[in-house]
Amino acid sequence: MEQQRQSVLAQAADSSFTGSTDKGSTNQTAAVSVGFKNLLLAILDANPYLGDGSKQALATAARMALENGGALTLLVIDEPGTTGRDPKTRLETLSWHMREQGVTEYKVLEQKVTAPASVLVGDVADEIKADLLLLSAEAVHSKFVDANQLAEFVSCPILLIP
Repeated sequence: MEQQRQSVLAQAADSSFTGSTDKGSTNQTAAVSVGFKNLLLAILDANPYLGDGSKQALATAARMALENGGALTLLVIDEPGTTGRDPKTRLETLSWHMREQGVTEYKVLEQKVTAPASVLVGDVADEIKADLLLLSAEAVHSKFVDANQLAEFVSCPILLIP
């Protein structure tokens, strides 16, 4: 884990940094691009039209993929008891949002929960060799995933989107 942390810090140090300071002001603006190339977005949302948190996470992942020229994989996990809902509508909704963000190339993996969702997310992140996991904080707030388990089972950095 420490080696991975050092790797992320090294990537940040090697990335482009631009900053500007107004004279006489303490306000500073800086933009750092870490350059993650293999993004995994976990969608843990029972709403086939996606909740606000999932939409925000999707927009953030799309923007990062476009800016960094990276691959984007959408992992759609069905919550227990929601398997009867309309998966076609959810996929159409995801496709529409991706087109709106300007992303044309991405993969969609659909999984049913057979283990704790946090473990499943970690397994998929390892399988696709993700270098960043993004997910909505709503998934943690709703207790669909456990943040402690995510930290234990996900071997790449995690970005929670509010």
